[in-house]
Amino acid sequence: MSILDRLHETSEELHKQQTLEWCREVPGVDHAQDCEEHARRKVAGIVEGIRLIPTSSSNTLEVTIYDGTDRIVGVWLGRKSIPGVNLGSHLILEGTVGCFRPGPLQIINPAYELLPG
Repeated sequence: MSILDRLHETSEELHKQQTLEWCREVPGVDHAQDCEEHARRKVAGIVEGIRLIPTSSSNTLEVTIYDGTDRIVGVWLGRKSIPGVNLGSHLILEGTVGCFRPGPLQIINPAYELLPG
């Protein structure tokens, strides 16, 4: 891609390309767009969203990552936060993928690894 082409890219296209390039360097991970329900997958991405959902009995923490192909949500039951996980953090999620509500696929209580950005 030429410099002139890069100048015409939108910030969203540039973010997508940079994220995809970073994720390709992480060994042993799948693209979020290739994940299927009921399959165990390992996905790397950049944290784009963090949401805490309080309920009367416990909390649910949702962390949305983007890998340049799609988004996937890590859902931790009974957690308020995860030390080191912030917007822009580089993260690997691993677990069984499902679709428990409308929107991106989710992994409930995934194993996770923080990576240097």
